[in-house]
Amino acid sequence: MVTTLETITEEDIKRYETDGAICLRGLFDEYWVERMRQAVGKYLNRSTKFTVDWVLWPTDPDMRDFAFESPAASIAQRLMRSNSVRLYFDQIFVKEPGTETPTAWHHDQPFWPIKGRQVCSIWLALDPVTRESSGLEYIKGSHLWEEEYRPAAFSGSNGNPFKDAKHGIPVPDFDSMRDKYEFLSWDLNPGDCLIHQGMAVHGASGNRTRTQIRRALSTRWIGDDIVYYPRPGLDGKMYDDRLQEGDPLTTDKFPEVIKAG
Repeated sequence: MVTTLETITEEDIKRYETDGAICLRGLFDEYWVERMRQAVGKYLNRSTKFTVDWVLWPTDPDMRDFAFESPAASIAQRLMRSNSVRLYFDQIFVKEPGTETPTAWHHDQPFWPIKGRQVCSIWLALDPVTRESSGLEYIKGSHLWEEEYRPAAFSGSNGNPFKDAKHGIPVPDFDSMRDKYEFLSWDLNPGDCLIHQGMAVHGASGNRTRTQIRRALSTRWIGDDIVYYPRPGLDGKMYDDRLQEGDPLTTDKFPEVIKAG
């Protein structure tokens, strides 16, 4: 049996390092896809067409098993060239057919109280995904830019929970700059995944289809060089009072899934 580490080539790693985001096909088998579909279904919010929930693994055995037993941690280790890998957190994104809410352009890391380069997200497709059904789109190479964009709510309907965050500059209107940058996107089948570095700029439209739900599980992973970097105005779930600025994230809140060695 071919292992995950053997499946991901040096060319894949270099493309991830250059582009900031790649698509890897079929690394999660039917068992994990179906089990995670059932797990995600427990959190669907029928009062909205766009369900988002996060930090589920501490109380959900399905999510915990995914973090510790699925290929995800090995994928992160290989692409980040890291000795150790810790789970930062997990997050689900569900857009029902007809969801108008887009995922606004952003990069992830300014939302989180961490510093370093070895951080990635693995976005697992649990349904067929196209641009029309809200597939992610990336700006190629944006993870290498010097700019840091200010955290902001994806939808203004419930206010801005990041209003106290002062770091970064406002996100430009990248949709009006499509002649300036190269944009990356992929159609996905269940079991395919997207992996992006924490500073890669990305976003998505609403789900414009009439019948296709878009369920995705995103796991966030950190490697050897990540340290705690608390800043005001971020999500409270990501803070850990046991850590000081500059500390490695070695508490049980961020479990070590692959140990260095």
